[in-house]
Amino acid sequence: MALRKINAEEAESVAVNAFARIVADEERLTRFLAISGLQPDSIRAAANAPGFFAAILDYVASDEALLLALAEELAVKPERIVEAHQILSPSEFY
Repeated sequence: MALRKINAEEAESVAVNAFARIVADEERLTRFLAISGLQPDSIRAAANAPGFFAAILDYVASDEALLLALAEELAVKPERIVEAHQILSPSEFY
């Protein structure tokens, strides 16, 4: 059975929930900050920037172990997170 396509609002919800899980785990947050170049005090401003949700899911999609762990924690299939990433980051590669 194919998954129902999600819309941009649902994709943003996936990103917000994934980011909440990242922020709640010190090890995940430390790695995210190191890779993104963000500082703890700049996260709030970055979260309001266009493309932030896409960047979160880009980060998640680029790390298979994180993708699988978050999918399990969020009780969604990994493909759902990837679909949300594709919706928020449209590209000719998808």
